[in-house]
This record gives sequence, C-alpha cells and structure tokens, in this order.
Amino acid sequence: MKKFAVFVFAAMLLILQPACMADGAPVTADKLNDGTYPVTVTSSSSMFKIVDCILTVNDGEMSAVMTLSGTGYEKLYMGKSEDAASAADGDCVYFVPDAEGRYTYTVPVEALDADIDCAAWSIRKQQWYDRTLVFESASLPDGAVKGGLNVYAVCAGAGAVLLIVCAVLIVKKGKTS
Repeated sequence: MKKFAVFVFAAMLLILQPACMADGAPVTADKLNDGTYPVTVTSSSSMFKIVDCILTVNDGEMSAVMTLSGTGYEKLYMGKSEDAASAADGDCVYFVPDAEGRYTYTVPVEALDADIDCAAWSIRKQQWYDRTLVFESASLPDGAVKGGLNVYAVCAGAGAVLLIVCAVLIVKKGKTS
C-alpha cells in the first residue's frame, strides 16, 4: 500500500505540474486588476539588490517603484548597457530618495515573469552595468490577478491536500500491517 500511495502522489504531481507552472508565459497588464501591489523582483546581480517594490497596474499599463538596498546607482536605463551609453539623458530613470534616504526608481514593466534588461549607472565607477530583472507574479497578493483565484494558491492547496491524503494512506497501511 505504501508504494501505491507514493505512486498516486507522484502521478498527481505530474498531472498538476503543468497547471501549477501556468504555461511559463509572461503575465501582462491585461491579466491583472488595476491597483498597486507589493511584488518581488529578482536581479541577476547581488550588487543590485531590490529590497522593496510596488507594482502599479492602470489602464493596461504597468510600472514599478523599486527601492534598492544601496545608493551606488545614479540612474537606470531600461535596456542594455551598450544602448544606454548612446541614449538621451531623458531616456534614463534617475533615483528619487524616499523618506529614509533610500534610492527609488520608477520604471515601466512590460510583463511579469519575463527577463527585463536594465542597465545601471555606477556613481563610483562611472560606467553602465547590465542587469536582468524579473518581476514575479507568484508574489502578487490575492485579488491582483483577474478572474479571482491566483493559480499558484490553487496549486499549493491541491498539493497540500494530496500530501495529506498520501500521509493518511501510509499511516493507515502502517496500522493494518
């Protein structure tokens, strides 16, 4: 019976995996309700650490106010460093200090769960550094995604139920042996 329970659990995970992983497609503004939401952002560089980020969705557009852990970058360019080097100054996003003196940058967001190129201008080194940012849809609160339930929450709940069922089957088999 123990082997059967493990088999059932593994089979259910395989069946649910595609649904839980969505389809890997980026999440665009049309899939989100208008509003402001905290969102997790991963960076390709430990030297570009985002400690807070608020995503704003409004009329099919997204932007985010990112707060960095340090004060080493004067400006950002949404693109690659080679393009930033020849870009007009008006195409850059300069920091705005928040109430605590931390550097914040308001940037456009094309899609969540997609690599976004971002070049950061180092104040100390006086050069551009390439970074890749990913705004993670899984970190959005309930109610952000149109259509109600967040697919990640549904899948997490389904996984928990399956785990409990398998545990009960294993314990039940152990008592009857």
